[in-house]
Amino acid sequence: MVVVEVGGNSYHMDDKLIKKWDNLKDGELAKYDEDRVYVTDGQEGSGKSLFTIQQAAYIDPSIIEHGEHEDMPRICFTASQFLHAIRNTKSTKDETKVIIFDEAFRGMSSKSALSGTNKQIVQALMEARQNNLVMFIVSPTFYLLEFYPAVLRSKALFHVVKERKSRKRYVRIFGFKNKAKLYQMGVRKGWGYPRLTKNRVRFFNKYPGGADFEARYRKKKFDSLKDSMEDVEKTHRWKKQRNSMVYILHKQGKTYEEIQKLLRSTGTDISMGQMSAICTAMIELEGKKDNFGVEKWFF
Repeated sequence: MVVVEVGGNSYHMDDKLIKKWDNLKDGELAKYDEDRVYVTDGQEGSGKSLFTIQQAAYIDPSIIEHGEHEDMPRICFTASQFLHAIRNTKSTKDETKVIIFDEAFRGMSSKSALSGTNKQIVQALMEARQNNLVMFIVSPTFYLLEFYPAVLRSKALFHVVKERKSRKRYVRIFGFKNKAKLYQMGVRKGWGYPRLTKNRVRFFNKYPGGADFEARYRKKKFDSLKDSMEDVEKTHRWKKQRNSMVYILHKQGKTYEEIQKLLRSTGTDISMGQMSAICTAMIELEGKKDNFGVEKWFF
């Protein structure tokens, strides 16, 4: 372990990782017109975000600084923030810039939400090639990522583990080929990590930039999660209202084709199959509401 200093505060890093990052920092990626993508995963509370920030700050100390218009603009908590950061950041031959997509799938439960975020990640990574960036994607498990970012684009997987008894933290590192085999096994047999790896490093619970950065980071993370949950609630409310409207109109004798035309006139597109599924579900739900009727729970 080696002690490094970033933002006026010191912390420990593994010397093997330092040698790797020294080959990327200080504009080395731009000199060879390359970029790098890494995935960090681990259970809730394992310290995966902390480990990632430690690595990122060593490569690019400016990532923990106040931005001109936004605090920590390159530590992102939504896919749209990630894409915006990539479009507006470029490494030079003197500085290598780092972007973190932190907790990429935090709070997501639906397949559509996961799919939407994955599509935005793929778009962001495709646009990132020309900007010579180092990018970290932090996820509860890298199996939530689609094949392109998980296997084809990322150079390594950092799997963070926190021991239950000792509370010590360490990281298992899977290289490009080993990671690909792990992904194929995990998708087929469950989300385990059965592949052996000799690459294992320790890290400690200390933020680059000290208590000031930690407080700013936690505030941005909390605010982003709060905004995200509010957006989800609005989306669910809107979908519930749309579904109720489809069912009421169909119950009043409108055909699916007529309902489809009405919705399209308001900018909402919906397939016949979706309407059929909505009405079937509504009939079941109405039966469970003691026949109060759909109008009772319309809003």
